[in-house]
Amino acid sequence: MSAKRSVRLSGVVAGQSAIATVGKEGRGLTYRGYSIEDLAAHAGFEEVALLLLYGKLPTSSELEKFKQRLRAGRRIPKRLKNILKNIPGDANPMEVLRTGCSALGCLEPEEDGFGNQHAIAERLIAVLPTILLYWHHFNQSGERITVDGAEDSVAGYFLHLLHGKEPSPLHVQAMDVSLILYAEHEFN
Repeated sequence: MSAKRSVRLSGVVAGQSAIATVGKEGRGLTYRGYSIEDLAAHAGFEEVALLLLYGKLPTSSELEKFKQRLRAGRRIPKRLKNILKNIPGDANPMEVLRTGCSALGCLEPEEDGFGNQHAIAERLIAVLPTILLYWHHFNQSGERITVDGAEDSVAGYFLHLLHGKEPSPLHVQAMDVSLILYAEHEFN
């Protein structure tokens, strides 16, 4: 009869990341060395997205250009709208996002592969609220929403699409902080 042994992975490194760390050096969650508390209190989601993508906080000019690219990337192709209309209304929203991303990848194939990763990431940041809320409204009311929002932030755009009206600054701030907190969590 053989004895059972337990295998422990204490001290084993699963991977290394310069993007996010949890509990390193007695600190909580950090993104590229910045504490999540500081980012949530003093930065917007778009600033944090640029930090995660490019490794540094943006200048005001870089931030404005990024926001312009996001506003320009919010539209979805008609063929994607048709796919979203056919996803059942009781589908899990994460499955809707996965399906929308997969379909978009077929409709807008990557031209430069990995060399185009930042443009692809930016397109996804811009279009994910549109994908989710186009599906949501179509399945809840049959409405084919207009997705040409001029809101300056992803949080404001999401809330405007969700409710069909301009959100309050407090609601935008709360959504912005939520997006920051969920932006990156290491290997989770």
